[in-house]
Amino acid sequence: MSRITSITIKNYSCGMHTAEEITCHVTTVYRTGKIKHCLFNGLSVAAVKEYEYIIDKQQCEAFFEFLSDEVKINEWLNDYSVPVCDGWSWDVQIRHSDHSIKKVSGTVEPPPHGIEIERSIRRLVRFKKKPWLFS
Repeated sequence: MSRITSITIKNYSCGMHTAEEITCHVTTVYRTGKIKHCLFNGLSVAAVKEYEYIIDKQQCEAFFEFLSDEVKINEWLNDYSVPVCDGWSWDVQIRHSDHSIKKVSGTVEPPPHGIEIERSIRRLVRFKKKPWLFS
């Protein structure tokens, strides 16, 4: 069976912003023990801030087992969007060892176990800037 190799969560703010304000966070947790957290504004296609962290291999493995066994992330629907005028939207990419990619998107409301996933990611490392994930 194919194993999850990474999870990327992109969170976009859909409210009014100036071009310089941060409007998107992209957070990726790799099974290899690396976390990458990028911040984007409305002006640039490149990240305006990038942070990289190395995490304990056992913690990392436990996180991916949690995603597979408890959250059952591979059984998620492809879309959890609800109609909204503003707020935020999010996209998740789950990459697997067989090179397949599961894509899931939503707005405002987190996916099943989304808050637990947020807590788990935030416990993996002390982030310099708190990542926007699902809420």
